[in-house]
Amino acid sequence: MIIQPNSFVYDSENHEYKVIEPLGNGAFGYVYKIQKQIDNSMWALKTLPSNFPSQEQTQAFINESSMAINVSGENAIKYVYVHDGSTFQELPPYIIMEFANGGTLLNLIEKAKKEGSFFSNAELLDFYNQLINGMEQINSVLIHRDIKPDNILINDDVIKISDFGLSKIVHDSTRQLTFKGFGALRYMAPEGWKNEKNTIQMDIYSMGITFFELATLQHPYILKPDADMQQWHLAHLFSNAPSPQTINSAINTTIAQVILKMLEKSVSKRYRTWDEIRRDLMIQEIPLTENTDIIENMLNIRLDKDNSIREQQLREKRDGEERLLYLKTINYQYLHDIYNPLKEFINEFNLRYTEGNIGLSDLGSTNSDLITTTIHLPSGNIIRISLAALFDEKFERDIPAQFPFSDDIATFKKVVRPVLNKKKVLAWGYIRERNSQGFNILLVENPEDGTYGEWYILKNKNNSFADVVRPDPFPLEYNELEEGLQMIGAFHIYKTDVFEMNIEEFKIFIAQNI
Repeated sequence: MIIQPNSFVYDSENHEYKVIEPLGNGAFGYVYKIQKQIDNSMWALKTLPSNFPSQEQTQAFINESSMAINVSGENAIKYVYVHDGSTFQELPPYIIMEFANGGTLLNLIEKAKKEGSFFSNAELLDFYNQLINGMEQINSVLIHRDIKPDNILINDDVIKISDFGLSKIVHDSTRQLTFKGFGALRYMAPEGWKNEKNTIQMDIYSMGITFFELATLQHPYILKPDADMQQWHLAHLFSNAPSPQTINSAINTTIAQVILKMLEKSVSKRYRTWDEIRRDLMIQEIPLTENTDIIENMLNIRLDKDNSIREQQLREKRDGEERLLYLKTINYQYLHDIYNPLKEFINEFNLRYTEGNIGLSDLGSTNSDLITTTIHLPSGNIIRISLAALFDEKFERDIPAQFPFSDDIATFKKVVRPVLNKKKVLAWGYIRERNSQGFNILLVENPEDGTYGEWYILKNKNNSFADVVRPDPFPLEYNELEEGLQMIGAFHIYKTDVFEMNIEEFKIFIAQNI
């Protein structure tokens, strides 16, 4: 049966409620205004998903919602009954809860934004203390995990936090990318993306964003409207929230400090309890003295410096994460495209050859800038494969710049990454045997893919006018590759042929030296 106006629902004591009208729809379903028939009191009903992916997740929701009924306090919506879909089988799952007549906190923020008027410090402190009280009431029973302004209701000017006890739905649906409440991603703590254990500090981070929005009427991370999950993930991990005072100069320093501490990326630097936040908000009530103006100026200077330090730390963390991902991608391609096929080839030879084995070294760390593989042949010859990841800092060059109408020549720093066929080289190296015969291998960016590169082989041979003859074909050394790529197709002491990589070339090279 579909719940709609004029239909009836029931609570645990079989009291009858008539559905009056829809109030809106949210992440999980529809919200209706309902009337209890025995006394004509007004309540709200929220519909929930009709089924869960597994029995384990169904039971987890039942457990959490039964805990939610125990939440009690002025600033948390009171749940009367949670129907899991089994008692009244003709009805879908739903929650009967306290009715709030004043809309949501999101409505309040949007109204202030439309009017172009910030909330005063006194109004903010009132909002914040009510929200702190509500979160203490909720967190004494469970972790909310879905805090955002549209989950915070207002009833007769009293703030009421809602939608607690539903984090199992939020968590699972978000991970499956089918969650309608995409807004939850805008408020999710950095550690929340890793499926880590729910903690109060996750709720503190999410509420910190809500505090920020109340203070500035905007989100701390400005992304495009069509930003996807990955972009929001990166924002929570690496974007530094600006000081609220840079957006609303009327905010006092105490509020700005509290919000920024709630939004710390590191759990160890974030507030641990709601009472800590409450006590820090009271700092502003310390009586003024002759030193207050000077100290306020000192605090603003210190906040700017702290913000700069945070930005630098996040930049370094982001660069480190990007570097690690870059290395893992290169290592994965080497493992998948070169190492594993050669290992399979060598293992097959070793199964068939009774007089010895070809030895193959282990791959080693997948986070290394330099990949090295050694192959020991029965002939005593040794083949080495070496591949180095390339980074911009290795190719910062002094570029001459001549000023107009002047003979003076200056230089400026510029990153000049090696390219092959106008595509950036991601990694380069070689395969060679003891006498230095072999060829180069290059991993080059693939603009059509964006994640994984394309492999190429460079076979170098001597030209007739070369002063030093090297065994054909030969690999260029690492310190020769930058210039060597620039000389492809040019008149030079050696000739370089470029081929798309085929693993058969590696197998043939091993066979030639067996």
